[in-house]
Amino acid sequence: MPVALGIARLAKIPWRYPIAPEHKLPLLLPLYLLAPPAVEIYCRYGHGETWANYGVTWQSSTWTPLGVGLGVAMLGVVILVAVQLALGWRQWRPAGVDSPPAAPPALLLALPILTLFIGWVEELIFRGVLVNGLLTALPWVGVAILASTIFATSHLLWDGPAGVPSLPGLGLMGLVLLLARWAMAGDLSLAWGLHTGWIFAIALIDALHLIQPSPTAPALAGKPDQPLTGLPALGLMVLTGLGIWGYTVWFH
Repeated sequence: MPVALGIARLAKIPWRYPIAPEHKLPLLLPLYLLAPPAVEIYCRYGHGETWANYGVTWQSSTWTPLGVGLGVAMLGVVILVAVQLALGWRQWRPAGVDSPPAAPPALLLALPILTLFIGWVEELIFRGVLVNGLLTALPWVGVAILASTIFATSHLLWDGPAGVPSLPGLGLMGLVLLLARWAMAGDLSLAWGLHTGWIFAIALIDALHLIQPSPTAPALAGKPDQPLTGLPALGLMVLTGLGIWGYTVWFH
């Protein structure tokens, strides 16, 4: 909070809630930059935890599950968009004077690095530090429910009451990512890849303004600016979770 207050003062960000989209990144990035040093300090002077305990190993074996997670997540979003287009719930945005401008090239180039970093920090905190802490007091079922609930409700910090419809989808996403950590015997690489792939694909579609809601889309399509409120997106989460579970049980 002190860092956020200082940034808001320097950047002259108005004190309004919910926070305007253009002001989220300047406030969000310092929080994410502070998280890894905080974990390092806790590992050194806390209760003897290590980065490996939290699922971060940086070994050569990390990169394959990370790449698999990225590929599965981005392919899933492509299929999701294709299904929405086929159902008529979304449509290609026509080029023209009314079409919003695409994001600057610099932002598009930075998007892969930015989403990789954000995905890693969120997995470190929500599926690493938080889960390990809760396991000292709760059984796995309780940890899964509480950690996913905290992950979902933390998004209200930025979105305010308007983000409430996304809470069930975000909670389901948290459960799938926790399942990915379980499938990797505690390693976060697969969860990191999935998380990064989802936010990168969605952010890229939004930045390029490729699709728009169809005027005839039913309520099941969800809110245009909240992907996890639609039935297809929830189905994608369920199918991803079932895929992780099935692969782990049958092949390992």
